[in-house]
Amino acid sequence: MAIEYLDGIRLYRSLSIGLKKVVSRQDYLNMINVFPVPDSDTGTNMAYTLSSIDEGISEKVFSNIGQMSASIADAALDGARGNSGAILAQFFVGFAEGIKTKTVLSTADFGRGLKTAKDFAYEALAKPREGTILSVISDWSKEIREHCDSINDFSTLMKHGLKRAQSSLEHTPEQLDVLAKAGVVDAGGQGFVDLMSGIQEFIEKGAVENISNIKIMEPVESLEAEINETFQFCTECIVTGDDIDRDSLKKELMANGDSLVLAGSRKKAKVHIHTDEPKTIMEICEKYGLVSGEKADDMFRQQKDAHKEHGSIALVVDSGCDLPEEMLEELDIHVVPVRLNFGEKHYVDKMTMSTSEFWEEVKKNPIHPQTSQPAPGDFKRQYQFLASHYESAISIHIPEAASGTYQSAVTASRSLGEFPVHVMDSYNGSVGQGLIAWSAAEAIKDGKTIDEVIDVIKTFIDNTSIFMGLDTMDNAVKGGRVPPAVKTIANLLKINPILSLSSKGVKAIGRTFGHKNKFDKFYSYLLKQLPSNGKARIGIAHVQNEETAEKYAKAFCAIVGHENVFVCEAGPALSVHAGLNAVFVGIQKR
Repeated sequence: MAIEYLDGIRLYRSLSIGLKKVVSRQDYLNMINVFPVPDSDTGTNMAYTLSSIDEGISEKVFSNIGQMSASIADAALDGARGNSGAILAQFFVGFAEGIKTKTVLSTADFGRGLKTAKDFAYEALAKPREGTILSVISDWSKEIREHCDSINDFSTLMKHGLKRAQSSLEHTPEQLDVLAKAGVVDAGGQGFVDLMSGIQEFIEKGAVENISNIKIMEPVESLEAEINETFQFCTECIVTGDDIDRDSLKKELMANGDSLVLAGSRKKAKVHIHTDEPKTIMEICEKYGLVSGEKADDMFRQQKDAHKEHGSIALVVDSGCDLPEEMLEELDIHVVPVRLNFGEKHYVDKMTMSTSEFWEEVKKNPIHPQTSQPAPGDFKRQYQFLASHYESAISIHIPEAASGTYQSAVTASRSLGEFPVHVMDSYNGSVGQGLIAWSAAEAIKDGKTIDEVIDVIKTFIDNTSIFMGLDTMDNAVKGGRVPPAVKTIANLLKINPILSLSSKGVKAIGRTFGHKNKFDKFYSYLLKQLPSNGKARIGIAHVQNEETAEKYAKAFCAIVGHENVFVCEAGPALSVHAGLNAVFVGIQKR
């Protein structure tokens, strides 16, 4: 039976089936991803983008196709991820714009809507490249337009379009040398063909058969793609405003990176760009509207993960875990950043604001900063990337009683299907959490099973403590961690409280007396916490108090050995409550 019109319900059903086919193919799409960056995440990004559409519209399905298309476009913008995801989002935005006055679509209406969608997709890119998803979209929509006036059956029309899209995809290696060299087609283009293929199967059969067992092409042994990316961070955000000057915004952004995709409208825009300065990108976007959904993924790190040999277990922490950068790299530890807020100004820890920049802002900004846990989407994005390269993951976080970070990780872990993520409460923070992660990473490198690694972590959670020495209690009071009355009494009696973390959150576990030489007294207290056998690892973090930290390190090295001590600058996650000059010491009994 001929399908002569398309309404909102039919559009939703066909798209929801098509996206399931893309999700089922994400591993293969990741594997053939060599352009624009060989970071093996195109499949994950497209799956994430399309799944966000399904999640965003499942409760608001309209029969009016104009309304339905607008809802799809808005959900796509919110969930768009990566280069191909942003292009897809803009394609849906253009389609919604092209058919906004329609309640149902004829084949002729559909063709005209696709012309606008294609134009929007090209317009979103600062430097459109052929041989990519753009070429496939262009050729597919052109085929549809050439036949839409003479064919009034959507099934027949879409069959024509799919055949043209498949042919266009096969020719992408002829248009991009990097594809020809790797012996693959464009991953984004393949994803679009998979989407259309799923839709076509739904139109013809009412469902996609054996979606979970769909045949996947044999993996290529090694793509051996060059890591040719100039910029380090894949940076994204959403800009919302009354009348965004998209041309001016695009011009400013282009001067600070490449691979720019600016999707959306004058009311809501999704920014995707590769840059070395995520902070600069956010500052530019703030001039044009309210910025939300900020993220900055380290592509250099992702490329290394995609192409280097590693174990089967991924290790994840939040940026409240303090370890030197070189140790995070060496130990193959993945970091999900916490959020930093100065009133309505929002930053991503160590991405859009460094630790030193944070404390410079603290000194001059009258607004007391706040930290907030990563959203479940931040964890989900990290877990989805890891799912393409590891068999499982362990995620270790600051105590649930002190932060919502742990719960965000748990929420994200439950939405991943077959990829197992074991979320663990460290009952610790800063360098204490870092020491636990260090031991976990060693167990993974030693080839221990997932259960054995978890047992190692549990053992060291019990044997690791964090001690926080404060110069002042001002920040602890401002952050609500210590009642003002406690500060008043402590100052009156010249008491220096020593704080720690546990399953119950922040608590005072000790004290020294007298404000003179308080950090010398803190060190004396720490010596008493060392195990009697002298076997321990020690982590030291400081809040712009490097002199004291290095003094401690030298002394501890003489006791436990240089190889068992590390020093780093404390991140904002915990130090915002401790204040300037604070010193954190983690002690792990071995």
